[in-house]
Order: sequence, then structure tokens, then C-alpha cells
Amino acid sequence: MKKRKRPNYALRRKVAVFILIMIVLLPIIIINRVKILNLHAYVPYMKYSKVVDALFESDYSKDEVVNLMEYLKNNEKITEDTQNYILKLHSKGYNKNTINFVLKNLEKKEITSLLSKSHDKDFEKYITFDLFNYNHYKRYVEFQEEHDSLKLKDVVTRVELNLDKDYYEDTKKEKNPNSITCLVNKYRYLDEKYIPDDLVDMDNAYANNSDNQKRLRKEAYNWFTKMVDDANKVGIKFYAESAFRTYDYQETIYNSYVNAMGKIKTDEIAARPGYSEHQTGLAVDLANIWTLSEGMEEYEWVKKNAHKYGYIIRYEKDKEDVTGFGAETWHIRYVGKKAANYIYKNNITFDEYYINFIDKKK
Repeated sequence: MKKRKRPNYALRRKVAVFILIMIVLLPIIIINRVKILNLHAYVPYMKYSKVVDALFESDYSKDEVVNLMEYLKNNEKITEDTQNYILKLHSKGYNKNTINFVLKNLEKKEITSLLSKSHDKDFEKYITFDLFNYNHYKRYVEFQEEHDSLKLKDVVTRVELNLDKDYYEDTKKEKNPNSITCLVNKYRYLDEKYIPDDLVDMDNAYANNSDNQKRLRKEAYNWFTKMVDDANKVGIKFYAESAFRTYDYQETIYNSYVNAMGKIKTDEIAARPGYSEHQTGLAVDLANIWTLSEGMEEYEWVKKNAHKYGYIIRYEKDKEDVTGFGAETWHIRYVGKKAANYIYKNNITFDEYYINFIDKKK
């Protein structure tokens, strides 16, 4: 009689266990398939920014986040401090971009300070602006409180221009005075010995040289003559009443005003020596017997066309809070066609253009 083969009970048990496991795990796998499929993308990352992304993109529960953090810490992917910061910032409601910014840019004591406060919605908005500087955050908040009608982006721009400080307070020397986009205002000055090395004499057809010879930097002068010539073709006449001024000459003008009306009033209408754009050799005061003013056809033509020649009306009406000067409809400044066109089309001041496109690059 043929001996009957015994069933492979061990194999059957393994198959049964496998089926049982699959019955239990399959629903879990289906429910958590996104997490499982993407787990490889979360664990290997060395930078905390990827860990933060995992928090917000994987839909992990709080316990799962803690477990993941613990795994990364044990495998020296992140430090204990980083783990705690991420968890605490996350629990306070900060979004992943803010957490990444905080961990990348703030010092330990700054992060601790931030964690000691409640969730700051404005902070999350402020850090999206290119000019944002955390060291100035307190100044932003204080300036915003004083100017609550301003947009947060404008608050940042004005503070970075030092407009939250008094005029002529905390000033700095212009390091690149030969640039056609150098900035000179009530917070930035030129060395008293500075004189551009490419000044040229202005012809009588373009300047009133009756009292003294007017001079302008060569590039600015070339475009100025083109502008005047084109204006003349359509019957518009104007010329330079004032152009380059030395530090000493500006000092003479300033002191004469001070003697006549006092320092406080003078600072409202005249630049202190060293703080005048005329010393750059790029500024011109326009006249046609009288200095150009709003309503004159000469002014209206210049306002509409100056940018085509690289010039802007430097101190426009209703922009004193940025420029620091009242409207000077006769004062134009050469900044080059690229800057002039942008300023004209976007109706901003040169100060705003400088802080966003010149200073930021530095």
C-alpha cells in the first residue's frame, strides 16, 4: 500500500498568516498609500527644509510626525533643537515657508523669542517681501502702527530707506558716487571733496551761463541736449538754470537760507551740503525765464517725455513721505533710460527703485 504524503502544514501556516496579514494590512495600505509611496522621499533628506515639506505635504498625524522626527534625529538627519523648533513652530500654526525661513535665517535666540509669542500673521506676510530684514522687524511693526494705512510691502520699503528715522539721522556715505544710479537724499551723502571727473561745460543754447558756467556729467549732458532739441522741434523751450554744484557752493546756498529763515524751515526746502543731488552732476533745475511749475506747457512736456531720455522728475507732488522733499517741478535727475522708464511706468520714486533694484543687488 502506497504511503500517503503528509500535508505541508508549515507552508499552510505561512500562507494562512500571509493571507491574514494581508486582510488586516490591505485596508491600511490603501488608506495610507500616499504616505507609503512617498515615504522614500521624506526619510532620506538631509535638510530640515525637506522635513518641513514632509510635515505639510504628507498629511501625517501628530504622532506620525513625532515618530518621523525621532527617526530622523536618531539617524542624525536633524538635531534635537531643529526637531523641537519644527514641532513648536508647526504647533503654533506657522506654514512651511515660514518655518523654513526661520530655520535658515534666524539665530537660536531669535527663534526662542519668536516661540515665546503667539502666532504672528503679519510676520508670515513680511517674510515674503524681498527686502525683509529680520533685524528690522521691530521697526516694521512700530512704523506700521504709526502708518496703518500703508501696505506691509510699503512699510518694509520705507523702513529699509530709513524713513522711520528723523531726517539726517543715521546717515551713510554713498560708496559709488560715479554711478548714474547713485542715491543721494537726506540719509545718504557725498564726500565734501567729491567732484565727478567727466563734467562738461554746457553750451549757452542749453543753459543759462550768465552768472556762472553750468556743467553736467557727459552722459547726462548728451541726453539733455537731445531732450531740449526734441522739445524745441514742437515749440517747447526750456534750459538749465542750475546743474552741477560743488559741496562748498551748496553750503553757501544752504547757509543763506538758514540766515534768512532758520535751520528748521531751511531743511524743509533745501538740501544740506553733501546731501544735494546737484553735487552728483546728474541733476538739472529747468527754467524758461521762470522755473518750470505745474500747469506750464514746458512742465507738462517734460513730465510726459523726460523718461525717454533717461531723466525723471525727482521730487514729485504727494511723494514727500518717500523723497523727503516737497514737490520740485523744475528739478530733474538723470538715472539712465532703464531706470527712468521703470520709474515712470510704475509711478514710483527713485528712492524706491534704488532700494529694490540697486541696493538689493549689493
